[in-house]
Amino acid sequence: MSNIYEEYALLDAQEAVIKAKKEQLRPAIIKMMVEKGEKKVETGVGSFSVGKRKVWAYPESVTAINDQFKAAKAKAESTGEATCEEVEQLRFTKASL
Repeated sequence: MSNIYEEYALLDAQEAVIKAKKEQLRPAIIKMMVEKGEKKVETGVGSFSVGKRKVWAYPESVTAINDQFKAAKAKAESTGEATCEEVEQLRFTKASL
């Protein structure tokens, strides 16, 4: 690697490929474990477990409150009632080829 920027870009690309591969494997692992009735599988590289989590769907009356909250936040920001702190961050945008 000739410089730190190229190294960062390369790692970013590798990370995207790895995340995509994990997303492809996850459903297959879950399906296999569920079909076998397994809640936890110990392997040489670690343990895998399947559990349930709740995913909520809210009625319109609740989502409307959320919209009101967002509007109130925007108003507080525009009137200066809300405070803001700026912090340093790094953003990387891949070069288009």
